[in-house]
Parts: sequence; C-alpha cells; structure tokens
Amino acid sequence: MTRKSIYVLTLFFFLFFSGSGPVAAEEINKNFHQSFDVKEGDSLCLRFGDGDVTIVPWEKNVIDVSVRYRADIDVAGIRLGGRDDFDVEFRQTGNTVYVTAKEPSSGAIGFYNKKVYEYVYEIHSPGAVHLDLEGDDGDVTIENWAAEVECRADDGDIHLKNISGSRTDVRTDDGDVTIDQLSGNLTITLDDGDITLTACDLESCRVDGEDGEVRIRQSKGSFDITVDDGNVIMERIEARGLHISAAEGDIEVDLLAGPTLDADLKTEDGDIEIDLEKGFSISFQISADDPDNIRLDMTGIESFKEDRYGKSGSVNGGTGRLRVRTDEGDVTIREKS
Repeated sequence: MTRKSIYVLTLFFFLFFSGSGPVAAEEINKNFHQSFDVKEGDSLCLRFGDGDVTIVPWEKNVIDVSVRYRADIDVAGIRLGGRDDFDVEFRQTGNTVYVTAKEPSSGAIGFYNKKVYEYVYEIHSPGAVHLDLEGDDGDVTIENWAAEVECRADDGDIHLKNISGSRTDVRTDDGDVTIDQLSGNLTITLDDGDITLTACDLESCRVDGEDGEVRIRQSKGSFDITVDDGNVIMERIEARGLHISAAEGDIEVDLLAGPTLDADLKTEDGDIEIDLEKGFSISFQISADDPDNIRLDMTGIESFKEDRYGKSGSVNGGTGRLRVRTDEGDVTIREKS
C-alpha cells in the first residue's frame, strides 16, 4: 500500500470516528424466572457463561431458576454483527431441564466496551437432581447436594460443601477449587488454580493439575495426585492408597495410622517430607541421587539396608508399603511422638 493510500485511509477513519462521537451507553437490564416439575434422578443442564451460580437444595419437587443480568455497552464506530442483547433459553426434554445463556457477542470497528454490573443465577432444586454445569468466568457455589455433580469452568472459582453424590467431576483452567465434606468419587482437573479439600471421605480422589497448590486436610480415602510445578500438602490424612507425582513441587504428607497403606511418592526437583503417626506399620524403600539426602527419624527400624541407590527397611511390622523417589530433592521421614 502506498504512503498516499495509508494517509487517505487514516484520514477517513479519523473523520468518521470524530464525526460520529461516542454512542450513549446501551443499558441491558434483564430478569428471568422459570420453574420446572422434576423428580429424583432427573438432571439440570446449565450453561451459565460468565455468570455466578448458586444452587441450594429444597424439599419441593421443582427446579426454580432466577437469572439477573445488568450491563452497559458502549460503541463508537461501525458495529459488527452478533448478539447485542442478553437472553436465557429454558426448556425441558424428558428427564432433563436445560438452561442456556445467550450473552451479547457484538463488536465494533472502533470502540466497543461491555461492562457487566450483575450477572447471577440463583437456583433452588431437589438435592437428588444430577447437575451438569458448564461456564466461562463465573463462580459456582453448591451446598448440601446428594446427587452427581459435573462442573466445568474456565477461570471461575468452584466452591462445594457437604456433597454426598456417588461421583463429582470438576474441571477448570485458572480458577480455584474449594471442597468441604465431600464423599464418594472425586475427579479434579485444572491448570493454574489451587485446590483445597477439607474433611472429605473419598472412595477415590484423582487430581490432575499443573502450577497450582494442592492442599488436603483431615480427609481419608485413596488419592492419586499429579502436578507439575505446584506443591502437594496433606495434613492428618488416613489413606488406603496414596500416589503422588510432582515435577518441581514439594510434597508434604502427614499420615494417620489406619488401613494398610499402599503409597508411591515421587518428585523431580522437590523435597519430600512424611510424618507418620506413632505406631504406623510400614515397609519403606527410598531412592535418591544421593543417599545422604535421605533422613530417617524413626525408632525401631527393622531389616534396614543402605546402598548407593537409597535406603529401605520397615517399622512396626511393615504391613503397609511406601516407595519414595526424588531426583534432586531431600527426603525426610519422621515418626511423630
């Protein structure tokens, strides 16, 4: 393109936008409400976009959905196609209630700005309804639920409390996951968010993360945890199975005496610290690049062996199994008094 053409094009856009001036803000103020008769075992399929979601159980055999949306849209220039209003689609097909957000998607050549002041879903439902939730940046809060929960989000935080369904599946990119008092089978997949589990009784727990921290407190069950750069911290855990793999993060585990343990812990560059409740019965095998990086603070070690690959032995009869591997980090195993 010649210099003259660039000059003419620049002058055109300058005169166009200067002449049009900013368009007054277009206000969107919407309220939606819909109710559906349901029964135990039915499903709610919610696509909530960027909205915040709160789901509360009640005794009625009704799913009651309220949605509030308030936003301003400013446009100066040439408005492009797309949806320029907010809507929610409701329908019920068979045993499933569908609630789908239709969010504004317009743009402009020039200036386009959307400012959302309020965007919330308030849902009351029987606690025995299966939840299938998917959104973008909104937060999700669910309490006192007795059915399966599937929740997928991009950057939103997910808060679950007192969940007793047989299966809970949580997926998010950068949001945090906080769970209190969950039982059953739990799967969590995320990228950079942190995970906090408290007082959970888990048949199985699988966590697949990248850079966030995983912290589990006062819980029991079988745990399979994989992270890249995040730390894994477990406090007062009663574990049957414990499999933890971290690339550069540290692993700290505080284990209570309980069922026979089957555990594998490994990290590349991080340190591993294990605290065992007094009387814990375990056979251990620890591998490290330098055996001097392995510290054992336990009394009554039986069948102890040490070579250039690591250290092994057992305490209190050695009914459980513990295998530990680190490449460049330190390993410490302590017996608590």
